[in-house]
Amino acid sequence: MSLMQIHNHKRYEIRLVSIWFQLAALLTGVLAPFLVFIGSASAAQLTTRSVTIGTSKASATTTFTYGFTTPATTNIGSIQFQACTTPLGTCTSPGGTVNMNVGATTLGTGWTGGGAFTRDGTGANNCTSAANVLCTARASAQSETAGARTISASSQVNPTAVASYYIRMTTYSDTTWTTAVDTGTVAYAITSQLTVNARVQEVLNFCVGTTSVDDGTTTPGADCSAITGTTVDIGVLDTSAVNISPVSTNGGSNTNGIAMVRSNAQNGVIVSYFSEQDTSSGKLKVVGAACSGSSTTDQCINNNTSQTAISAGTESFGMTIAAVNCVSTTSYTCLFTSGTYNLARDTNYDGTGGNTYGTSGGFAWQDNGTTTTLASSASASVKVVDDEALIMKFAATPSITTPTGAYTTTSTYIATATY
Repeated sequence: MSLMQIHNHKRYEIRLVSIWFQLAALLTGVLAPFLVFIGSASAAQLTTRSVTIGTSKASATTTFTYGFTTPATTNIGSIQFQACTTPLGTCTSPGGTVNMNVGATTLGTGWTGGGAFTRDGTGANNCTSAANVLCTARASAQSETAGARTISASSQVNPTAVASYYIRMTTYSDTTWTTAVDTGTVAYAITSQLTVNARVQEVLNFCVGTTSVDDGTTTPGADCSAITGTTVDIGVLDTSAVNISPVSTNGGSNTNGIAMVRSNAQNGVIVSYFSEQDTSSGKLKVVGAACSGSSTTDQCINNNTSQTAISAGTESFGMTIAAVNCVSTTSYTCLFTSGTYNLARDTNYDGTGGNTYGTSGGFAWQDNGTTTTLASSASASVKVVDDEALIMKFAATPSITTPTGAYTTTSTYIATATY
């Protein structure tokens, strides 16, 4: 090989080396930014992220439950939760009443390593606790396999302002919030409360009439629309017997009196009566007759103002409530024989004195025109009343000297509801 050939060959080698150096420099310039990015990559993404709050009410104290999936098996020793007004960039605290640096943390599902997380509120290490920062760590880092996790924090306080907020979550492989492992952001919203208004109107249905029902278990009708009649006739009186309604002989109407009431008054309803006055008396009497005390020779039949038994031939008139009939009641359990009714009878008008149908307790009548209570739900544990009916029985007997005549008395009934 000639000297010129050798020289040319060397020049070729030099040029080739130069080209490789130039190519290397070019590749280095192009790839440099990517190499830097890869070299400084931080935590991976927590996936399937969510936060469940107990209430979205502003300023409310509630529990936050965080859910996320860790992408790979790794140690987890501490977690930081940071509330911000934006998902990225500089974190601005929601402000107002927000307070995450309270309460306790609780491990939920999915954790494979042992050891609970506890809140660190001292501001030590690399996580500075604040109103919008919850720092929680274990006593020692634990290995956690990839998978879904939940963790909750109690006594968290919602922000004051109605808006959307973001919580940035970061897991660390150590217990001092130094080496980040995974990170992710979840969003939640504080909303305005929706108020629904409604009104239940006051209800009072009350009726008085006559009924052929003579027990506590037969329906007198579904409601007041079935109650009719204005007269109870107990027939011709005789000293040999006490006429007790319903009387079907000697001109009797074969009916009892009935008073049915329905009321949604939360403080109860009172049923009362008073006798209309004729010549200053509400006795069972001949219209226009003057009554003279306890005389048995005037055209007035005596009565007792407290419940008293009536004996045949001993002049007396009165009324009692033989039962609280609640067969028409539908909105709650109501049964006379078991005492599950809301209208309690006054002791002067309580039939047998118990929950058996009858009149053995006697009869009473207030003839001076003052209002007298028959029954009330005011003392019941449940004070509202649904179509409970008072079966009112009337009784009378004359003395041997009671003058002949057509005897009558008229009474007015009142239902007073207290709302």
